[in-house]
Amino acid sequence: MEAERTTLLLVDDQTIILDGLESILGNTEGIEVVGRATNGSEAVEKVRTLKPDIVLMDISMPEMDGIEATKAVLKVSKGTRVLVLSMYNNKEFVHELLDAGASGYVLKNTRKEELREALRDVAAGLRYLSKAVQLTLDEGDRFKDREGEQGYHALTKREKQIVRSICQERTTQEIAEMLFISPQTVETHRRNILHKLDLHNTAGLVKYAMERGWIMDTHTEDLERQATDRLRPPGH
Repeated sequence: MEAERTTLLLVDDQTIILDGLESILGNTEGIEVVGRATNGSEAVEKVRTLKPDIVLMDISMPEMDGIEATKAVLKVSKGTRVLVLSMYNNKEFVHELLDAGASGYVLKNTRKEELREALRDVAAGLRYLSKAVQLTLDEGDRFKDREGEQGYHALTKREKQIVRSICQERTTQEIAEMLFISPQTVETHRRNILHKLDLHNTAGLVKYAMERGWIMDTHTEDLERQATDRLRPPGH
């Protein structure tokens, strides 16, 4: 009797990565690659149809990033598990993905043997984190010693709107008018966002958004500089 196989959906916006993963995992005993998707929205639709055992999910993708896609995938297929494969060892990403229900997080520079091990563990209902990812989570952040500080807080829907608006080079006044709030409230949100993500400045915020796939633009330095200049508080 043939052993039960783990069905796998590959999700990444780069075809060359999908080709490499399919080459490695397609010939792995006990694993069957049943499909592939190049963005989060497509992944959700394929999960709805294919009901794979595991989705191997990238983070930085157009249309719907891997974090939002993970939440949606787990809603449409209760039996599917998500293993994240990312180039970013970012503790905010890891926290948010685990909070969203992901079963593991491995880095794209991992060895193929470790990737297979991670898939086996996740298929067995276990959680798997790469050693480097676990070390990152074990590190404290700048705010951990403050009374009542828990270290990790996911961004709210409004805060995500503001991050995207900042990355679209909107001024504080423009954001305030668009969201029907005061400029002071925009600045308060901005400070809270930086605090939540343990970032020092707006340039770091733009980099974070690019890593999530919210900005598909090669001119990173120009965007960081422009966003910083436009949102610098008066008198600074």
